[in-house]
Amino acid sequence: MKKKIDVFEYLDGRHYDSKMESRKRFKDIPFYINKVKQYGEPILELVCGTGRVTIPIAKEGFSITGLDLLNSMLKEAKRKSIDHGVEIEWIEGDMSKFKLNKKFKLILMPGCAFNGLLDLENVEKCLNCVKKHLEPNSGFIFDAFNPNLNILVRDPSKIYPNAKYQDPDGSGLVIVTESTRYDKASQILITTLSYSIAGKTISNELILKIFFPQELDALLKYNGFKIKAKYGNFDLTPFTSDSRRQIFICQI
Repeated sequence: MKKKIDVFEYLDGRHYDSKMESRKRFKDIPFYINKVKQYGEPILELVCGTGRVTIPIAKEGFSITGLDLLNSMLKEAKRKSIDHGVEIEWIEGDMSKFKLNKKFKLILMPGCAFNGLLDLENVEKCLNCVKKHLEPNSGFIFDAFNPNLNILVRDPSKIYPNAKYQDPDGSGLVIVTESTRYDKASQILITTLSYSIAGKTISNELILKIFFPQELDALLKYNGFKIKAKYGNFDLTPFTSDSRRQIFICQI
């Protein structure tokens, strides 16, 4: 039986953590800790999810706030922060319209969360909120996908493997597959993810905006940000056309 549900992919924080761990997707935590040591505290992480980056930073002794729209993600983040013995302020909020009564030395947006800003209005709202919450000589660091044309031109009828991981509720192996369709006019990539477990399949959609390199550089410039550095990898490799990500160090 296949059930279609209209929810964001990472609705369940436990599944998110299990899936990301199985793919060994992220190698960015040492990079962010190094930047935190450079800029100082307090720190704000936007779209913090389950605290994958937030908690390691807090364990280094820094004051950090995590903001995310999904309560289910924050619930898991809170549980994990208690397990790790760190105090973190968790806030339920939208990255494009948050208003906190404090400013920060550093604002982070890891995990290509910037690709979740689906139109110009929300991009500008988010960047405006970031500017309002930054102290002088502070930093804004985020990453976004570098468009992969092989993915954008995929046949939407074809199915591709995505991940395998053990169900956190103990129901066995979860097998995740994906299909994609890309709208060139809107630069929107829709990935349909199907989770097969214990004889049933649950499908949902992950919707992302694709930002091309020169486009994203221009968006930052015309919204008042200076690009201090742009990397293609978290080992500080310079950005090139072959980079998987666009990693920005910005200031206002």
